[in-house]
Amino acid sequence: MTAPIWRGTADAPPAAAVDLPGVAAVPDDRPPEVVAAPLVRRRRRLLAVVAGAVLLAVAGAVSPLLIKSPQQVAAEAQPPPRTVLTAAVEQRVLRDTVVLRGEVGPLQSFSVTPGTRGDGKAVVTAVKARQGDRISAGTVVLEVGARPLIVLPGTTPAYRDLKPGANGKDVAQLQAALKRLGFRSGDRAGYFGEGTKRALSRFYDSKGYAPLPVSDTDQKQVDDARRQVVAGERAVADARDAVAALAQDAHATAQQKSEAAKALTRAREDLTAAQRQRDEITRITGPMLPQGEYVFLPSFPARIDALKAVVGAEVTTPLVTFSAGSLVVKATLTEAQRVSCKPGQKVEIAGDGDLTAKGAVTSIGEQAVPPPTEGQGAAPQPSGVPVVITPSAPLDARVSGQNVRLTIETASSGGSELVVPVSAIYAGADGATYVTRRSGDGEEVQIRVEPGMSAQGFVAITVQSGRLRPGDLVTVGSA
Repeated sequence: MTAPIWRGTADAPPAAAVDLPGVAAVPDDRPPEVVAAPLVRRRRRLLAVVAGAVLLAVAGAVSPLLIKSPQQVAAEAQPPPRTVLTAAVEQRVLRDTVVLRGEVGPLQSFSVTPGTRGDGKAVVTAVKARQGDRISAGTVVLEVGARPLIVLPGTTPAYRDLKPGANGKDVAQLQAALKRLGFRSGDRAGYFGEGTKRALSRFYDSKGYAPLPVSDTDQKQVDDARRQVVAGERAVADARDAVAALAQDAHATAQQKSEAAKALTRAREDLTAAQRQRDEITRITGPMLPQGEYVFLPSFPARIDALKAVVGAEVTTPLVTFSAGSLVVKATLTEAQRVSCKPGQKVEIAGDGDLTAKGAVTSIGEQAVPPPTEGQGAAPQPSGVPVVITPSAPLDARVSGQNVRLTIETASSGGSELVVPVSAIYAGADGATYVTRRSGDGEEVQIRVEPGMSAQGFVAITVQSGRLRPGDLVTVGSA
């Protein structure tokens, strides 16, 4: 058997022994890295060939995108084809609106700070209601210095003490309030007479209080005046008796009789003066209604919006704030909005949650609201015109103070009409007004129309010639 030959060649390393018959094995004693170098070079050449093929393939795919013919370049430089813009004809009521924000609140608020008579400190001695309470006419809300604060129905605000002998609208209002509460005066409307005194005294007594007199000396003045009348009546009686006695006396002289008659006349004059004085003192004295003990509110039930009264504490200003009347929405119009808004216009009210309501503009102020005083760093606020919106149905008291969105309908077409965008209207060569109806296949037809009211970028139209129906497309421009 012949020994295997180990031979290294330039093509491959000596990976295994090869048996060759009759050939002696010749060992390859070159280093391994020298033997492996040709294989590495072959692999590198193969990778280079593959990478070149990939690059050629990519270049072939991209070249049509990068290389354009002159005809293609010219075609791409042309503008895109014109597109006709259209809008659908609508059938609806056309409305113009003003949208702004407002706040729900009472129509009127009244702040009251009762005091005490004299120079003493005003101290709260009782609180008979709570903040948020709804109160009725005749309610005693609190006490200051053991004197009541009473709410009464009336539109004229309390501005003075209502005393016996007074005349005025506020006196008539007091009489009407007492009558409503069951205490009829019987006096002439607007005059604080004896009947009003009695009615006021009975009302106070029903609340557990005694009415205050005009003066602490009222009763003394009345008593003195009455005594003067009694004295005068006696003087007249004495003078009358003297005249009668002289008339029966045969020895009485004419002078005596004349002096007696003169004394009777003077006694009668003194009696008349005393009676007038008594009547005047009686007229202007007696129970009164001090300004610090009442407040007139225009409607009931009213609500206590704020109450600072604490028993034992001194009175603070304002001590109590009332609101009266149904809730309304108050807002401010700009001068531009004021031009198109007027009382009676319909309003849609929308607030947080499910608050939705309808109403109407009740009043628009004539005087501009001055901007608030600017503080440090405060931005100036624009002035405006106050507007009041009254809801058609009463709002829940819980929404008082809520900020709401108001949509005031300033104009309306009244009924349902054909409506198109304003941009669809154009004037023809004959001076008439037209719109262009466009069909699905691109056919265009001029339609003569008469424009009506315009609002929110739309205009109501009446077709004069041709056919135009809701849903038809009219041209509004091109792009």
